[in-house]
Amino acid sequence: MHAPWRGLRCMKGTEPKSLTKGFGPSRKITAMDIRPLLLVAAGGAIGAILRYQITLTLPMESHWATMGINLLGALLLGILAGGLHGGGVISDDLLLFFGTGLLGAFTTMSTFSLDLATLFDADRFGTIGIHLVATGVLGPALALAGWKLTAIVL
Repeated sequence: MHAPWRGLRCMKGTEPKSLTKGFGPSRKITAMDIRPLLLVAAGGAIGAILRYQITLTLPMESHWATMGINLLGALLLGILAGGLHGGGVISDDLLLFFGTGLLGAFTTMSTFSLDLATLFDADRFGTIGIHLVATGVLGPALALAGWKLTAIVL
C-alpha cells in the first residue's frame, strides 16, 4: 500500500498512523477515538445553523449573504490561526470544534460556486466580478488581518 504522506515533514508526534494497522473486529473503539469526531460534528452543526439563520435574517439576495459569511469566516479563521501561531493558546479541541467544525460548516465554497453560476446565468457579470475580487482578495486579507491582530493582542 502506497503511503501518500511519505516524504512530507510532520511535527514530532503527529506522524500519520498506518491506515490498516489496528483496525478491525478485534479493536475496541475508545472515547478518545470518538472525541475528535464529536467535536467536529458539534461545531459543524452549529456553523451550519448559523449560516442558515444569517441567510434567512439578512434582507438581501442570498449571494451577498454567502459572500459576507465567507469573509467573516476568513477573518475568524485568521484569528484562530493567529492564536495558534502566537503561542499555542488554542487547544487541539478548540481547533477541531471552531476551525474544522464550526467555521468549516459556516463558510462554504459550494454555495459560493452555485451563487456565481446563478449570477452568470442571469448575465450579472459585474456582480460576479465583485464576488470574485471580494472573496479572492478581501477574504485572504481578512484572514491575515485576523492572524496579525491576534498576534498583537497575545
